[in-house]
Amino acid sequence: MSRDGSSTLSSRRGLLGLGLLGLSGCGFRPLYGPVTAADGSESDLADELAAVRVGPIYERTGQLLRRNLQRRLEDSAPGTPARYQLNVSYVPGVEVLGYRRDGTITRIRYTFTGNWNLETLSVPPRTVARSAIPYRTIDSFNIPDLQFFSADSARDAMESRAMDQIAEEVTRQVVMALRRQKEASATG
Repeated sequence: MSRDGSSTLSSRRGLLGLGLLGLSGCGFRPLYGPVTAADGSESDLADELAAVRVGPIYERTGQLLRRNLQRRLEDSAPGTPARYQLNVSYVPGVEVLGYRRDGTITRIRYTFTGNWNLETLSVPPRTVARSAIPYRTIDSFNIPDLQFFSADSARDAMESRAMDQIAEEVTRQVVMALRRQKEASATG
């Protein structure tokens, strides 16, 4: 073994490769991996993701969600022609969790519930996939005494975290839907 640990690193990579080969026998496929057609050709899923355009989402938190989705989808290969439209909607809910003795609020919990719909840009549009179950994320923040700037910063950070979580889940579900579509077109 060398001083830099290269033999340890190569043996770990070998074990990882053997583990992945074992998983491939039971049907495991990497989510973002290439899709292999019946003729042996491979197509990259990144091209499909880059062809997704995110529809408008209103309000400030909607803009955060839209930008997070664009970074994950459209920005993966800029300049790719659009073939799909992703429409996302969400509903916020607010619940007060804590009060001071004088009745002022000390902690607030937000619940965001989101749905999505992926359609082709053809005329008429054809639905490719949609969320079967609404995705829900929950986050909260404290309201400190007489520190309005701090409370606003805490709320902004909470909204940013929540929109990032929704964007991650929507992206994962869209990737799975596009992968199923590519695999179905590759086999038949």
